[in-house]
Amino acid sequence: MRIGVDIDGVLANSLPLWVAELNKFFNKNMRLEEIHLYEIHRTYDITFEDFQSFLKHKGRFLMSKVEPITGSARYLGKLKQQHEICIVTARDKRYYQETREWLKKNNLQYDELLLLGSHEKMELCLDRDLQVMIEDTLEIGIKVSDAGIPVLLMDAPYNRGVLPELVYRKHSWKEIYQTITGGELPIIQPGRGS
Repeated sequence: MRIGVDIDGVLANSLPLWVAELNKFFNKNMRLEEIHLYEIHRTYDITFEDFQSFLKHKGRFLMSKVEPITGSARYLGKLKQQHEICIVTARDKRYYQETREWLKKNNLQYDELLLLGSHEKMELCLDRDLQVMIEDTLEIGIKVSDAGIPVLLMDAPYNRGVLPELVYRKHSWKEIYQTITGGELPIIQPGRGS
């Protein structure tokens, strides 16, 4: 099976570090449960340009100093023994080196690493013939599932809501592993407009 895996919010516990750094940089006092990662600049009531300035100053730090999510290395490694792992992240390509080093440092095994610089993952999932995507952003999960690809959605404060067909909420890497290896995913032939 070809498995797509996101980084931030799935392999990396990014939100606490991002919130702490954004709060310092913009002199705000936002709490984790108030944050929506999909368009984080809107959550902070800043312009996209201000957010880009923040990334210019803090981006490399944020990509390399975040802690891994509990169980991610263990269960990703176990999945890698029997499946092909394609890491698909919205991170910008300028962070390729930091991302690669972070994955290696935290023993997160994979076959392919793709930094898109965009939240538009559906086309790539189809092009790479991914059979499941592990994601934390509901908006991305909906688009990917609309193409017929099942999505395991890592639970987070910012992705609550009604889940459409083919999107399954998971609370840990152990649950993700059990779902994939236990045959709980529907076998679907992904396709455009499915």
